Amino acid sequence: MFSGKMPICDYISSFGWPDRPTVNHMSLRMTPFRFCFAWLCLVATLSHADAPTDKGTIQELRGQTMGTTYMVKVFDPPSFDVDVATAIDAELRSVNDQMSTYLKSSELSLFNASGSTDWFPVSPETAQVVLAAIKVSKATDGAFDVTVGPLVNAWSFGPDPKTNVVPSDEAIATLRESVGYENLSARVDPPALKKSTPTLKVDLSSIAKGHGVDRVVKRLTELGAKNVFVEIGGEVRTTGSKAGKPWKVGIENPVAAEDATNQSPVAVAHPLVDSAMATSGDYRIFFEVDGKRYSHTIDPRTGRPIEHDLASVSVVADTCMMADAWATAINVLGSEAGLKAANKQNLHVFIIRRTPEGIKREGTGAFASYATDNEIINSNPRYQETAEVQSWLQRLLPTLIVTVVGFGVILVAMAIGVMLGGRSISGSCGGIGGKQNPDGTTSCSLCGTPSEACKELRAKMEQEESTHNSENQP
Repeated sequence: MFSGKMPICDYISSFGWPDRPTVNHMSLRMTPFRFCFAWLCLVATLSHADAPTDKGTIQELRGQTMGTTYMVKVFDPPSFDVDVATAIDAELRSVNDQMSTYLKSSELSLFNASGSTDWFPVSPETAQVVLAAIKVSKATDGAFDVTVGPLVNAWSFGPDPKTNVVPSDEAIATLRESVGYENLSARVDPPALKKSTPTLKVDLSSIAKGHGVDRVVKRLTELGAKNVFVEIGGEVRTTGSKAGKPWKVGIENPVAAEDATNQSPVAVAHPLVDSAMATSGDYRIFFEVDGKRYSHTIDPRTGRPIEHDLASVSVVADTCMMADAWATAINVLGSEAGLKAANKQNLHVFIIRRTPEGIKREGTGAFASYATDNEIINSNPRYQETAEVQSWLQRLLPTLIVTVVGFGVILVAMAIGVMLGGRSISGSCGGIGGKQNPDGTTSCSLCGTPSEACKELRAKMEQEESTHNSENQP
C-alpha cells in the first residue's frame, strides 16, 4: 500500500526522499546528486536564510523530521515574535511524539504495544488522523489501510532485516488475519483509539507526513505568515504566492528517476495555490527474484505487491493529509479504478503510466490539461531514440528514393553510351573522355591538350631511350 512520494518542490529539485513503507529509509537507488543533498542536510541539521528577490525576501528553513527532510519557505515574512525555526521544530516534534512508530513512548507505539481491546486515550490530533485514514479505507474498499504493516515487513519493505524472499501463500494468509481497517476504531470525544484484534498494529507513515505539513502551515499562519511553502518528504502545501506568482511544484518524471541518462527530470511543473499536493510512486524501492520485479507498494486486499502499470500518482487536495492518503490509495487502485475514485471524490489527480510504447499521462480536474489522451509521451530514452530515428527516416525517405533513381538513370545512360560507341574505357588521362591526338598521344577531351607535365615526361623518356641506345651500339 505504501509508496514513494517524490514531487519536485518549488520547481527546484528536492525529490529523492521516498515515503517509507512502514519505516523511514532512503531510496535504495541514490544518485550522486541525491547523496550530496542528503549529506548537506545531515551536516546542517537545521539551517535558515533570508534570500532577496526582485520583489521581496524569502526566508528559507531546512531540517530533518520523520526520518526524512523538510523545507519551509516564507515569502515577504512578517516580523515574527518568536524564533520560526524553533516553532517549526516544536510542531514537528509534537507530531512525532504522537504518531511515530519509532519512538516507543509515542501514543501510537503505546497503542500498538497494548493487547487491550478497550478504548485507548490519545491526543485529538492522533484520533483525527486515524479517523481520516479509516474514511479513505472505506471509500476505497480497503485499498488504503494503515494496519498493513505486518505484510509490508513480510515483503522485506519494513523495519525488519531485508531478506528479499517472497513469502509463502500460507504466511500471507496468516498475516492477513491480523490486518484490516475494519478492526480499528477512533473517536474524538473523548479522543481515543480501539482495536478489536489484540495483535492489530497501526502505522500512519502514509498520512502522517501530510498531517505534519498541515500543522506547520497552520502554525506559520498563526504567526502572521501569508505566503508559505512547506514540504516534508515530498508532501507539499502552499498559501499565498511568491512575488505575485503562484508557488510551483514539479512532479518528477519516473522514467528519469529510473534512468540517469534521461534529461527530463520534471514531468509537470504545476502551480499550487492555497492547496496541497502529494505524489506516490512505485519506481524507487523494489527487489527482483527470478526476473520478476516486486514493488514495495502492497495491496492490503491481496497481501501482495501491486502489478498494474501505474508509475506515479499526484493528488491535489485542500489538506496535505488527504492528498497524502489519496495518493497512496489511488496508486494501489490502479489507473482505471483510481481515476473513478478521484472523480467521485472531486480530486485533482495526475497519473503517469508505463505502456509498452512509452509513458502515458492522464489527469482529472486541474491536471486534465496535462493528459495526453491516446498520445504516448516518449520520455524514456529508448523510446525517444526509436521515435526520432523513425521520424528522421520518414522525412529522408523521399529524398533517398529520388537520389537513387537519378543516379541509376545516369549510370545506365553512360553504360549504354559506351556500348553503342564501341569505345574502350582506359585509365589515366580522361578515361572514356580520352581523344586521340595526331602525334599518337591521348588527351582528355574535357580539358583540351595534354598538360605540360605530360609533355616534359615524354620528352625525358625519349631522351633516356636515345642515350641508352647510343651506349649499346658497338
